[in-house]
Amino acid sequence: MIEDYVSRIEEACGAAKTKDYVVILKHEKKEEALKKTLDKSRIITEVRGIAVKASFKDREFTVFMNGRLMFKSLKDREELNTILRELLE
Repeated sequence: MIEDYVSRIEEACGAAKTKDYVVILKHEKKEEALKKTLDKSRIITEVRGIAVKASFKDREFTVFMNGRLMFKSLKDREELNTILRELLE
C-alpha cells in the first residue's frame, strides 16, 4: 500500500534518540495521497498552497504541497511505516 504512493523515504539528520524522515510521494499519485493524508489529519496551521502543519494520532508532521511529508521525532522506521499505512489506506 505504501509503495503505491511513496517514491522514497529519506532519513533526515536529527537527534540521536529519535529520527526525522522526509517522505517523497510519487508524482502521479501525489494529489490522491495528499488528499487522503489531510482528510485523516487535524490541521494545525496552513500556509496556503505551500505547506500544512498537521497532527495524526498525537504526531505532528508537515505536508508540503510539492509532495513531501516531513515527520520529526519518530522512534524508528517501523513507526513511520505504521503512520503511513494508516494515512494512505
